[in-house]
Amino acid sequence: MAWALSNVIVKIAKVPALELAFWRLWMGSAVMLAISALARRRLSWSATRSSAPAGVLFGITIVLFFAALKQTNVADVLVIGALQPGLVVLVAGRMFGERVAREELLFFAGSIVGIVVFVLGSSETPSWSLEGDLLAVGALVVFTGYFLLSKRVRERIQAVEYMTTVTVVGALVVTPVVFVSGTELGGLRLQDWLWLVLFLAAAQGSHLLVAWAHRQVDATVSSLILLGETPITAASAYVFLGEPVTWLMVVGGAIALGSLGMIVWRATRAGAGQHAAEAGVTGGY
Repeated sequence: MAWALSNVIVKIAKVPALELAFWRLWMGSAVMLAISALARRRLSWSATRSSAPAGVLFGITIVLFFAALKQTNVADVLVIGALQPGLVVLVAGRMFGERVAREELLFFAGSIVGIVVFVLGSSETPSWSLEGDLLAVGALVVFTGYFLLSKRVRERIQAVEYMTTVTVVGALVVTPVVFVSGTELGGLRLQDWLWLVLFLAAAQGSHLLVAWAHRQVDATVSSLILLGETPITAASAYVFLGEPVTWLMVVGGAIALGSLGMIVWRATRAGAGQHAAEAGVTGGY
């Protein structure tokens, strides 16, 4: 919910994507370091080394995602990003020992068709941008890598330590990009700072909650829950930004989300059946 409602803030705030990413990551780093100090959590070298690669992906994702939101429809970015659960199911088979059936591949193909239809419908609106959509695809690929890597690393590292390292490393990755690009810092108005603080509370809090949930919830289940972000954000963009919604966008979005929902539902059902079978075999009664 927090992610869905915070996405429109990136569009509302009159701040360039790179500058917004810079301040969001460094302010997030300060918050996470403060939380670590208050919770008396030490950042060991082992935990930092294991979490750092995810931090690199995290920083790149933030830049690509912000840039996409600035250049094209908010709904476009989120619907393209909704392919992430399908990618998780396909890749999780090798990473976490989950099997992928032919039906999952067919539903994933259906979700791609839905995305194509959605983008075609969105291209009829004045705020659509092909470059923005391509940036959204880049953010999708990088975030999927971050999501799966987070799932693996969180098996042995606590959520606070993990997100502290990830956010600090992300800030360190983005900083040289900001200076090399010549992006000016410090031109934010008071209302921009207020939007940034509100966004930071929602976004950093969401990342921390998802990182904590990784140890408690299967990747496929959490991906299914995150599908809810897309329609909520699209509705928010319509209400607060006045972004139009065409009938092709509705049809394409329904096909994409329905296909992805079937993928994750089948994967979740199969996992539940396997757990039940294992319980029956090992229970002895």
